[in-house]
Amino acid sequence: MKSNTNMPSEPLSDGLKTPTKPRYRLTKLGEQMARLPIDPKIARILLAAKKHDCMAEILVIASALSVQDPRERPLEAREAAAKAHERFTDKQSDFLAYLNIWDSFQRERDKGLSNKQLVQWCRQYFLSHLRMREWRELHRQLAETVIEMGLASREKAFRRPPVQAQLRPSEQAGNQDLSAKLKQKQLDKKQHRAQIRAAKEAGYEQIHRALLTGLIANVGMKSPDGRDYTGARGSHFHLFPASALFKSKPKWVMAAELTETTRLYARDVAAIQPEWIEQEAPHLVKYHYFEPHWEQKRGEVVASERVTLYGLTVLPRRPVAYGRVAPEEAREIFIRSALVAQECDLKADFFVHNKKLIREIAELEHKSRKQDVLVDEEALFDFYHQRLPEMYTPSENNVGRAFMPDTANTSAQTPSGMNARPTVSDGLNRQCLSETPKPLADIRTFQSWLKQAEQENPRLLFLSKEDLMQHAAAHITEEQFPKFYKTADGKFKLTYRFEPHHPLDGVTLTVPLTVLNRLSAPALEWLVPGMLREKLQLLIKALPKQIRRICVPVPEFITKFLESNPNRQEPVIPQLARFIAKTAGDMRLLEQINLDDWQAFKLPEHCYFNLRIIDDGGQELAVGRNLAGLQQELGQAAAVTFRDNTQEFERDNVTAWDIGTLPESIKFARGKQQLTGFLGLQKEKNGNIALRLFDTAEAAQAAHRQGVISLMQRQLKEQMKDLNKGIQGFTQAAMLLKHISADTLRDDLTAAVCDRAFIGDDELPRSEKAFKEQIKRAKSRLPAVKEAVSRYLQDTAAAYAELNAKLGNGKHPLAALLRSRMQNLLAAGFAQRTPWSQWPRLPVYLKAMTLRMEKYSGNPARDAAREADIQALEQMWEEKAGSLKKQNQTLSGGLKAFKWQLEELRVSLFAQELKTPYPVSVKRLVREWESLNEI
Repeated sequence: MKSNTNMPSEPLSDGLKTPTKPRYRLTKLGEQMARLPIDPKIARILLAAKKHDCMAEILVIASALSVQDPRERPLEAREAAAKAHERFTDKQSDFLAYLNIWDSFQRERDKGLSNKQLVQWCRQYFLSHLRMREWRELHRQLAETVIEMGLASREKAFRRPPVQAQLRPSEQAGNQDLSAKLKQKQLDKKQHRAQIRAAKEAGYEQIHRALLTGLIANVGMKSPDGRDYTGARGSHFHLFPASALFKSKPKWVMAAELTETTRLYARDVAAIQPEWIEQEAPHLVKYHYFEPHWEQKRGEVVASERVTLYGLTVLPRRPVAYGRVAPEEAREIFIRSALVAQECDLKADFFVHNKKLIREIAELEHKSRKQDVLVDEEALFDFYHQRLPEMYTPSENNVGRAFMPDTANTSAQTPSGMNARPTVSDGLNRQCLSETPKPLADIRTFQSWLKQAEQENPRLLFLSKEDLMQHAAAHITEEQFPKFYKTADGKFKLTYRFEPHHPLDGVTLTVPLTVLNRLSAPALEWLVPGMLREKLQLLIKALPKQIRRICVPVPEFITKFLESNPNRQEPVIPQLARFIAKTAGDMRLLEQINLDDWQAFKLPEHCYFNLRIIDDGGQELAVGRNLAGLQQELGQAAAVTFRDNTQEFERDNVTAWDIGTLPESIKFARGKQQLTGFLGLQKEKNGNIALRLFDTAEAAQAAHRQGVISLMQRQLKEQMKDLNKGIQGFTQAAMLLKHISADTLRDDLTAAVCDRAFIGDDELPRSEKAFKEQIKRAKSRLPAVKEAVSRYLQDTAAAYAELNAKLGNGKHPLAALLRSRMQNLLAAGFAQRTPWSQWPRLPVYLKAMTLRMEKYSGNPARDAAREADIQALEQMWEEKAGSLKKQNQTLSGGLKAFKWQLEELRVSLFAQELKTPYPVSVKRLVREWESLNEI
């Protein structure tokens, strides 16, 4: 039978009257499907049955799916019908129920029953005899058609009911006693069931892989909550209650049809393996690639591959060589990571020479105190990009064929995440098709090319000083006006427009919603280098005349300010104010500059970044120049969006280090944008340990420390059991520190001991090997840490009791002040808050308070003056700490240390005989505070 096409064709030639070929023609598979008088889906299943050698079974199922279900379910006898149908049920597949019905009916026919007896048998099991006849007739017609088409022989087309194997007793049973016979009988039954199960599983895969070819659009995966199934194109459906799989709900199912009533129901379903989908429908699945990176150990660029079918994830993740997927991007990653970043162990002469030369140029920067000598990574990338071929074809005689890159179009890259499979370039010569061209995306291919290239030019990849040192350029350069704004999350497009009063006037930064919360407002104040000078000039003009006079001439002053290397992660105005005071030689000038008024001064719109927020699809969500307002409007949505589809990186209930090696950061694709997340262990509220993805390194580091400690506690059960009993002298100390409950104090001390003994100052483990080594160190350190904490605790408790007794009824003038300080120093949780280096000083701080009370009556005025100096410093610290807390920023190490320096200052001023570990005074701390503010 020839297939007819309705496609328009060219008109007939007047001379030859020969019809031209239609534009589209049926494939050989399509022609075979057209010969079968059934639904195309069923026809496709029949053709697949030949490949999987299950034609007899598929003919039965295909004909059953083409007629009305022979099973009857009358309303008045629904329960009886369901019970009668149970004998045909298969726990894994509703399709096999049709085979069971067919085989049961055929066995009855083979018994020679009359037509009336067959009708009665059908009524007994609630089957329609008429539909059974219709089913069998259609089966006969399909079988004849299949035989006629040569898809199967007559023996393989008609199914015979399988002979039910009988259990044979063991030959040794006659020589055994009764107990041995019973055991042997149980073993024989178990082996018999295993044989039946193995034969069934082999046939199960063949049958259902054939069915899958026609029912590919009706597959589904169980949703995380287990209530329904996610199907193709984002659909959600439920299993039909009459299905044998309704209670078991396997993870992956395939359905004969999806019927929508009150819900979307899947009827006639079967459990399948997701791997079958890719194997049976490779032309329908799509491949997505994410997290491409240079793998130094493997010596090649790799990426993770995700396989989807109509938007449904079939295989979530598997590693692949990225050079076969996106040759251009893989080559770029190879150049940037292996050659530019030097993340490889190449022993080639050029590599050793280039590393040495770069180190020498970097030393020149240190001597000149200007970081404008060594070229950036883009220049190094361009150097290698122009010399390395895009593709290289190795051959047996070591004479390879290289294809150089098109330098005129270097930006045409294949982004990660695209559904692209590697193809052979159209420009290759036909004689090269037998030799597969490879991109330079791995060490082996690179070394093979290098060996050939150095024969023609031994110094091809040798850098010179001229290549590495920057030269003077015109004012408008890419350095002054970059194309991208770079952050830890990647680079984001910048666009420029000179049109005053236009909404897009100035520079527009386009960022995805996922990184909105991660943008830094102080960093955005610095704009781009080419526009920063104008902004600084306008800010200086906004100052009062007597202050502005210090900045004359303004251009030279701005140059000096920029040469002072201001911190581009901090706001502009405070740093500019300090630089003005330094230039004037009088830091008191800062008191005359009202930073609040200066900050409120409105600059022209083009002096601020115009932020354009887009979603994963590139659609614009909001535009504005106020980052805080955008974060308030879309911040919550941004936080939720960041963790979307990242479940593959996370894991619940971690009980042992079986999570492999955790990278410091991990990149994952979100549309065309690559985001950077940070993995770490986290102790959950319910006490379990989980692997979580964080959006900042600080949050990941803090959580990972506690997570590692909790995991080590589970591994060191005996040590923890001993530690939970309490450290030596705990009972007496708990009685003295009555303001803290015993349980709270015990938990606090246990946490402090674990933190010091398990981790201390060590680097947090991120691999199984490092974790095991850390456990060994923890075991050896734990006794010494316990002994030290016990000693420090007893000394602290004794000093506390002495001071508390001195305070007495609170009549001393310093009683309220010292009691407040004592409670702050030893408040609940003090053991974990106190750095290990400060533990020996806790009793000293308390003794200093006691001595201060004794000396107070000698000179109350001097005591008050010294207290005022300390409170002034303490107030500055609290204001700084509060400001950082409001901005969700953590305290620096210097600020934390300054807090303890204040305690040492109290010792120095009020109890000098106790001595301090280092010189400390009010003047020293004032200078220290100024240096902290300048950082």
